[in-house]
Amino acid sequence: MSLRSSLWRYLGLLAVAALAVGVFAGPASAKKMSAKQRVAVRAQLRKQIKKNPAVINRKSFVKRASLVNFKLPVTLRLRGATTNANPNKATVDLGASLGQREIDLGGNLAAEITFHDSYDGGALGNVDLDILPSATKSLTSTSIPLLWNTQVSQAGTSWDSNLIAPASPAYAAGYPAGCGNVHTGGANVNSSGNMQFGYGAGPMPLPPTHLGAIGNGGLPGVPIYPSLAAYAAGTPDHFAPAHVGSGATPSIGDINHVQASAIPGNDDNVGGNPSPFPYSPQSVPGGFTQPPTPADTVLRTNALKLNVATAGTEVKQDTNVDGVAGSQNIVIGKSGGQANLFGNIPGKSYGIDVTVNLATKINSILRITDQDTFEPLITGGNWPAAVFSCGQVWTGAVQNYIPSVQLSGNLKIAPGITADGKLRIAKATVASRAGSNTRFAVAACLAPYAAYNAEQNSSDTVTPTVPSTASIGDPDGTLALGSLPVDSNTARPAPAAACNATPTAFVRSTALPPAQVNSLSPAAPADGYTVTNSGSTVSVGADLNVQNVSIDVLVGDV
Repeated sequence: MSLRSSLWRYLGLLAVAALAVGVFAGPASAKKMSAKQRVAVRAQLRKQIKKNPAVINRKSFVKRASLVNFKLPVTLRLRGATTNANPNKATVDLGASLGQREIDLGGNLAAEITFHDSYDGGALGNVDLDILPSATKSLTSTSIPLLWNTQVSQAGTSWDSNLIAPASPAYAAGYPAGCGNVHTGGANVNSSGNMQFGYGAGPMPLPPTHLGAIGNGGLPGVPIYPSLAAYAAGTPDHFAPAHVGSGATPSIGDINHVQASAIPGNDDNVGGNPSPFPYSPQSVPGGFTQPPTPADTVLRTNALKLNVATAGTEVKQDTNVDGVAGSQNIVIGKSGGQANLFGNIPGKSYGIDVTVNLATKINSILRITDQDTFEPLITGGNWPAAVFSCGQVWTGAVQNYIPSVQLSGNLKIAPGITADGKLRIAKATVASRAGSNTRFAVAACLAPYAAYNAEQNSSDTVTPTVPSTASIGDPDGTLALGSLPVDSNTARPAPAAACNATPTAFVRSTALPPAQVNSLSPAAPADGYTVTNSGSTVSVGADLNVQNVSIDVLVGDV
C-alpha cells in the first residue's frame, strides 16, 4: 500500500471518529450542563418564543428545549364560545327515560407543555401536556334541561288560576292553570311590566273599590287584605305586583327567558337545540300536543363550572351524603397526556391524546307550576307558597365528578395574536376518542333552598312579611318593587349551600319546603322504608360524548 493511500485511509478513519465524537459528545455535554446553565437556556427559550411564537415550529428550538426539559406555561382557551355559533359541543345521554341533551362549552384551562430529550425516548416533537387544577380557570357549560311540562307554555293557561279558585271556583272553570301568559308583551301585562290578576277570567268578585273600573275584571296584582274579615268581604286595599318585565327582551320573570342558546355560562341558556327534549312516537308519554320547548323546562341544572380535579382525590360515593351516593368509589387521576408538534404521535393516528378529570357542583332550578297551596295575602302575614306560582327556585349544590374523559385530536402550530391581544402558538381540535364515551354517575338536588331572584330586604335571614299600604309605589295600588322580598329584575347566582341545607328565611316561611322540618327528613325504617336517605337528591347514570372542542393554545397564564 502506498504512502498516499495510507494517508487517505488514516484521514478517513479520523473523520469517522470525529463524527462519532460529535454525535455523542453533543448531548452528553448538554446533559452535563450545570443547573445554572440550564436555567439560562430556559430563559433564552422563553424570550425566543415570546418574541416569535413561530420558533416553536423549528426543530432546532425543539431539540434545544428538549435538552433542558423546558416547560412552557400555556392557557387552553375554547375558541368561538361567546356566540350562538359556538362550535364546542358535547352530549350527555341520561338513559332511556330522559334521553340525550346537548351541552355547549366555553372557558379555559391552565396547562404546561414539557419538552423531553429525545434521547430519553420518544420522537422529535413529542411533548407532555399537563392540564392543571386552577382556582381561576375552568370550563363553563350551558344549563342542562332535565324535565319538562308543556303546561308551562300552553296557550290559554294562566299563572293565577289556582289563586282565584279558592275564592271563586266558578271563575277558575275554563281558566286552566299554567304559565302561558307569563311573558312580556302579553295582553295581561300593563305598562309597568306587571301581570293583571284575573285578566280574561271575567268579572272578578273582588272589587277594587278605591280604584274605579278595571277592564275585563282584571286587578293590578294579587289582592292584599288588611285582615281576614276584609278577605271574607272581598275588599282588598292594595296589591302585590306580579312583575314579568316589559319591552322586547324577555326579562327574568318571562318564561321565554329560558331559551335555546349555545352561549355557556348563563343559567337560562339550555343549549343550542331548539327542541331540547326527546320527542318521537316512541318517547312521547302522551298528554300533550306539542314538542316541549325550552320554556317548558321545569327542572334544569345551573350553567356548570367544570374544574380540573386534583389528582389523588378519593371520592367515596357509596356513603357520600353531599354528592353522588350509591355509585362506585373512585380515585381521581392526573389530567393530561401527550401531543406532537409536527404531526401524529408515533404509533397513533392523531397528534393529541389526553385524559381530563373534572369536578363540578350542580344546583337545580325548579319552575313552580300548578301550585296547589293558596292562602290570602294579609298585611303583616307571611308570604304564601302561591307567590312562587310560575316563578323559579334554586336548590343547594351536589358535588359531582366526571372522571377519565378521554380525548384525542390534532394540533397545528398557528402563531398569531388573538382579537383580545393574546399570544397564540397553536390551534387544536379534540373530541372523545373513538369508542371511549365517558360513563359516570351524576346527581341533582330536588330540595328548594332560595328564590331564583336575588335577595332583597334581608329576606335570606329575616322572615319577610306582606307590606302595608305605606309601601304602595304605583297609583294603581300596587306595592313598590323595592318593598318585595326579592328583586324582580335580577337573578341570584347559584347558591353555595349544600343540597338539603336549611332554606332561606323567605322560602322557609312560605311552606314551599316541608313545613314540619323546613327541609327533607331522612326516611325512618320504623315507618316501613327500607332506606334512610331523604330523597333530596336523585342520581342517574350518564354517558358523555364530546363531539368537538376547538382550542387556542395561548402562551402564558392569561
